Amino acid sequence: MPSKKRRILVTGVARWWGALVVQRLVEDPDVAEVIGIDIREPRYDLGRADYLKLDIRHSLIGKLVRSVGIDTVVHALTRVDSFDMDPRRAHEVNVIGTLNLLAGCAGAGSPVTRFILKSSSHVYGSRPDLPTGIREDHRLDSNSRHQFVRDIVEVESYVNDFAARNAAIDILVLRFGNSLNPDEPQPLARYLDLEVVPTIAGYDPTFQLTHRDDCVEAMRLAVKRGPAGAYNIAASGAEPLSKLLDDAGKLHAPLIPPFGVDLAAFALRKAGIASLSPQLIDLLRWGRVLSTAKASRLLGFRAARDTKAAFEEYISQRRVLRYTPDNQGYQYEKELEDFIHSRAPGSENGESDEELVEEAKAPPRHHQSRAPRR
Repeated sequence: MPSKKRRILVTGVARWWGALVVQRLVEDPDVAEVIGIDIREPRYDLGRADYLKLDIRHSLIGKLVRSVGIDTVVHALTRVDSFDMDPRRAHEVNVIGTLNLLAGCAGAGSPVTRFILKSSSHVYGSRPDLPTGIREDHRLDSNSRHQFVRDIVEVESYVNDFAARNAAIDILVLRFGNSLNPDEPQPLARYLDLEVVPTIAGYDPTFQLTHRDDCVEAMRLAVKRGPAGAYNIAASGAEPLSKLLDDAGKLHAPLIPPFGVDLAAFALRKAGIASLSPQLIDLLRWGRVLSTAKASRLLGFRAARDTKAAFEEYISQRRVLRYTPDNQGYQYEKELEDFIHSRAPGSENGESDEELVEEAKAPPRHHQSRAPRR
């Protein structure tokens, strides 16, 4: 008897984390349907997936999960740095949004059996006493002085509590190391892309840098296999920062004094040179190296590029992109109303379809065309 095909909900498709994993999932013959949600339109084509403009803090999430029969949720919306979102807003998205999403997956009649959380290796902190090759059972930095780190640790704690109460749902937490995407560079990647990279005098941290495609592949694998639990996701071949920059032909100089680092970082940010959050400043002092043995053993994940290869490819692509005009994102216009009507013809708890739709504001239409992946 053939196995039932997956119906997957992916959050955070406005950014590359969610959008690119959607691109991979829609190609899988074992997947019947993929729905991507976000409050902003995706910059990437989602292929045959459906896109809905929907906030994960909205009560409609649970009704959507049940009306479609979602069995797998990939929560890629979590934010782990402060370069484009203030701490208060990030707390609402990360903590409140995740709690609401979990609530929508729970309870009698929920079809969800698998939940993938995009987390971050920031949960371990970055200190001089951290071991090399941090394993998943290492204590998390719950007392971090950084709000973003505390938020992600809090998100993981709620997910763990949810797992304990919902044994029928397998929850996989992917703690990603530092990622590199030339199309959508995150703060550390932007810093490494500077013409002259200002380092902290007296420090030469060791990094793992993971190519975008390897991050996406890890999420795809987590959808398909592996027991519940936490997994470190990072490239092999950790390298000192100075060696990475030298090998890639990048100029660098110890321009940031070891004392008053926060003030120097503030000056760099105000000058528009680099946006170095407090947790990134810690990383530029002490670095962080993860053990990925568990992900290799249980998920079958091995990054296709080591740290050096990922960084050199990133630098090469960034040089090309400087001379390439920015492409406009895909536009979605059809309202969520048609989607809910087509998927949930019956009312729930005495509410009509029209009443459910009124809870969401002008979400976009399905997007069916295919285009080459970026």
